[in-house]
Amino acid sequence: MFYLKAFLNSCYNFAWLRMQSDSGKKAANYIVLFILGLSLVTATFLSYTTPQKLVDLRDSILTQVPEFSATMENNHLTISDLAQPYVFEDENLIIRIDTTASSTDFNFDEFVNAKDKDILYFTSTSLYSYDGAGHYKNLVSYNDIPNKTFDKEFIINSTDDFLHNTKLFFGLFLLMSFVGFSVFKLLNLLLISLIVFLINKNSQSDKLSFGQIYTLGLFALTGPSVIVAILRIFNYSVSFLYSILLLVILVLVTSQKVVMTKIEDDKDKILEASLEN
Repeated sequence: MFYLKAFLNSCYNFAWLRMQSDSGKKAANYIVLFILGLSLVTATFLSYTTPQKLVDLRDSILTQVPEFSATMENNHLTISDLAQPYVFEDENLIIRIDTTASSTDFNFDEFVNAKDKDILYFTSTSLYSYDGAGHYKNLVSYNDIPNKTFDKEFIINSTDDFLHNTKLFFGLFLLMSFVGFSVFKLLNLLLISLIVFLINKNSQSDKLSFGQIYTLGLFALTGPSVIVAILRIFNYSVSFLYSILLLVILVLVTSQKVVMTKIEDDKDKILEASLEN
């Protein structure tokens, strides 16, 4: 029950937040539960939206690819019913297929020179890949691929099995979200807590220790996290919004004047209610 109340109070109750400065154990338990809950929501959302986007991407590419038949035999790839070299290109990707060429028939370094797109290049013996952003190349040979024949329909059916595996996507996104949120939020809070500590050191507010500010932050990051998550659901984002909100909240929470005013207001409301009764 405490953690449910903590979730609600963390979103708006600055006076309550201030009183948690020495609740290190509760804060540690809370942040684990909060990140797990946030990861579950994120994984659920992504596991139902991402596969469909990947299906749409696959279909947009394959609709431009004519029917073909490919055979892998003795570590060599041959493709029939497809004019070669075949080239597919869009804004971000280049796919080139030329199984009439081997690794000795062309210079891949020259082919990718001055290109800023991702590239996949299929030859009879190898698959070359190039990362347009990182500018690094990779070579995969067909040595470990068993003999088989496949066509366009086979690719669609095979990828369907993967892209419609919601449980697999949920598990992957849950793991990625939990690790990602944990690392980002805890490290980000370290930096923001340090900034707030330095601000308070030169102000007239109560001098909370760095550890106390960090403990407050484990609760205070609730509101900014929820706001940013909701905005992302609607495909809207503001750069550094999370960090800015968290910084402002911690500065306000650790400000003696603001917190004491809120506490006095709460006391007045309680007193008025008791008198009315």
